[in-house]
Amino acid sequence: MCAALHNAGVSARPPPVRRRTAIAGLMVLFGGSIAAFFPFLSLYLQRRGLDPSRIGLAVGAMALGRIVATPLWGHIADAILGRRDTLRLSLLTSVATGTALSLSGHALAAILITSFLLAAASCATAPSIDALALEHLGEDNLSEYGALRAWMSAGYAVANLVLGLILQATGASWSVPIFTLVTAGALVWTLTLRRDAPPHAGGHGRFGSVGDAFRHAPRFAWFLLAALFLWTGFSGAWNFLALRIQGAGGGPLLVGLGAALGGTAEVFVMRGSSRLAGRIGLRGVFAAGCAVYGTGFLLWGVVDNAVAISLLTVLEGIGFGLLFTSTVVIVGRLLPPSLYATGQSISMTVAFGIGPILGGTAGGWIYQNVGARALYVGAAALTAVAAGIAWLNLTAPAFTRPERIETPIAAPPNPAAGA
Repeated sequence: MCAALHNAGVSARPPPVRRRTAIAGLMVLFGGSIAAFFPFLSLYLQRRGLDPSRIGLAVGAMALGRIVATPLWGHIADAILGRRDTLRLSLLTSVATGTALSLSGHALAAILITSFLLAAASCATAPSIDALALEHLGEDNLSEYGALRAWMSAGYAVANLVLGLILQATGASWSVPIFTLVTAGALVWTLTLRRDAPPHAGGHGRFGSVGDAFRHAPRFAWFLLAALFLWTGFSGAWNFLALRIQGAGGGPLLVGLGAALGGTAEVFVMRGSSRLAGRIGLRGVFAAGCAVYGTGFLLWGVVDNAVAISLLTVLEGIGFGLLFTSTVVIVGRLLPPSLYATGQSISMTVAFGIGPILGGTAGGWIYQNVGARALYVGAAALTAVAAGIAWLNLTAPAFTRPERIETPIAAPPNPAAGA
């Protein structure tokens, strides 16, 4: 597909959209697709006849798909196809597998298989977009990633509010078809991007670019361990939040409202993340995000009013804004530009692959058999462990000293990156 588009002359002429605008547009559309899928996932699966334990299995199947495929996608983006064509291939296969999930019926086996395939197809999208964004900004401007990433949060916030109203009236079973439609829109938008050559020209030794990433930065493994604790706790807390709101008397409208509030908070937090890093450093931003997450998880477990829980979802947006931006930039500082897609893919594998298998599967069992309070207290405890590991291991000046914030938000003069 990607080669056909290129040979047909799609990328033979300069795209009509500036590089920064093209990436921002991708961010907005991808934010909309996330909104259509993740906040309403448990309600969607419940409409398919799954109880919390089986929902946990479906979340685990998706996570397994990400574990299997994400590192491979990273190698393909950095060493074989380039980031734009990898993104296109991921979006195309996401449309196909999203359609398959919508048509899978109520059989558990069919839902698990199509969920696995959808996750394996779509897991290259976010790392490819992040790698394109970091390459555009340049090594001297990595701290400005949050300002660009805020476009994704804006799309996520607006889409959640609209989807909450739609799904309240029509039912949560429409969430995956809407996700597929928005993903198709993102695929079309990739026509605004110039083709890029694979940037990694290493020897492709054992495990390809994935092995090169770990050989280049031994501390990368320690940061991934912190991420494992963090996102395991998050997955257990987040994947059952919609059921928590529903159990307290709410519905899709309150789920969408809470997610929209969180997305709105993300916009402001991400735009201000570089200024905060200028005061407390990347390690401090990561620790602050862990503290906000832990507080939010505890409150979700203690509060029993649906409206209050929905409003408290704003803490997820604040915490995610701090954690996601700091994580992307930390990985960018640990690895060279030629391994950006690989590093982000490995990070995503831990955050949204291994973490959800542990957090989703165990969280579903705990939610159903022990109770919501135990689940959310446990999630908060895991977040605290993550903060401690990161704090003890991110000791280099690049992570502890304040980031420079006087650099303008613009790409460095590099014709190869596209302007």
